[in-house]
Amino acid sequence: MARTQQQRREETVARLIDACIDTIVEVGYARASAAVITKRAGVSVGALFRHFETMGDFMAATASEVLRRQLESFTKGVAEIPADGPALEAALAILRDITSGPTNAVVYELLIAARTDEKLRETLRHELGQYSAKIVEAARALPGAEGFPEETFPVVVALMTNVFDGAAVVEGVLPQPAIAEQRIGVLTALLTAALPQ
Repeated sequence: MARTQQQRREETVARLIDACIDTIVEVGYARASAAVITKRAGVSVGALFRHFETMGDFMAATASEVLRRQLESFTKGVAEIPADGPALEAALAILRDITSGPTNAVVYELLIAARTDEKLRETLRHELGQYSAKIVEAARALPGAEGFPEETFPVVVALMTNVFDGAAVVEGVLPQPAIAEQRIGVLTALLTAALPQ
């Protein structure tokens, strides 16, 4: 059966975004040109700009897809935590694994680029805002999450995410295995102590 124009469009966009993710992981945002990405995707540069008005729009779509994949991974991981196990430690391990994965480096690279690119910054602000809200929602499914006051729970989730994001960026340059090994235990102890009695 012949593919429809919509199916061909979706396949091309998916190939372009996958190629962009792989390119940024491999060579970084600064060297992820339209020519390099489209060559990897097996399409022309013109095809990229038929689907995206600007490179900024394309990078925003790439960020959106990376965040979607990470949210899906986090939500699935949280759902698989056994009810009788240490939920907090398991959730922190999931968060650590997602933030230290190579795909998350794409988000870091785009965030740095967005610092000086107003359009990308606006788009990423929107995407990250939605992502943050969904991560908080997914974290609410954790056993024990109800023990945190409603108003501070998003703060706790943001703090934990920021800890692992920061660690992933630093460890890309300066690995600190002794600290990394203790991070989850220390965070678990801090969070447990912060729970209202």
